[in-house]
Amino acid sequence: MNLLFPDAKFRSPTAVDGKSDMRDENVYSACVVTNAAAGNTNIFTVARGQTIPKLGAATAAAHQLQYTELTTNISQNGQLGAAIGDSAFRAIGITIEQGYYDASGVLNTYGAGIQQVAELLAKTFFQLRIAGKLQIQGPTMFFPASGAMFGSISTSEAAVTVGLANNGWPGALRRLKLPILVGRTDTIEGTYGVAGGASLSFGTDAPTLVWFNIFAAVAGDAR
Repeated sequence: MNLLFPDAKFRSPTAVDGKSDMRDENVYSACVVTNAAAGNTNIFTVARGQTIPKLGAATAAAHQLQYTELTTNISQNGQLGAAIGDSAFRAIGITIEQGYYDASGVLNTYGAGIQQVAELLAKTFFQLRIAGKLQIQGPTMFFPASGAMFGSISTSEAAVTVGLANNGWPGALRRLKLPILVGRTDTIEGTYGVAGGASLSFGTDAPTLVWFNIFAAVAGDAR
């Protein structure tokens, strides 16, 4: 198991000595992006219960304001901590919140449609650092979505047909041939940003959540 997980030197004093609780887990966090967003923000550095970081203007959608179980399972700022444990990251995916359309083909007030998804894929990037060291990076399109709606919608009222788009084929993810090892006390920091000098052109406000999900093998404390 030493080949799969970091050396668990730091354990809770209340854990069973020398024993680990193995599981397959999601490690995830999110940010909000809006029209005209520029610059970058940090991911995984803020714990559940705190404000979700934003690129762009403020949002009024309640589920986009504060981290809950929907948007992160990080309970300790910037670390996996004893709540998750020592991990081997096996795959990374970026999922874009999808907006829905009314009977007239009008996009909802939050979530991304075709134009917004295209802007995010064309102009945004992701980096992952562990203990300050860059481990992997690339455009959003290099890390396909964990899951998403798939298909198209036809509306007879205005003879409009709209499609549902996301970041690649849902469930594909970026599989890692060499796992990224992360100790529970290592700092974990994602950077999500818009290419320098560019800004997002959504054509509408459409504040949109972007999830960053990691498939991880976890060695937690046995209790």
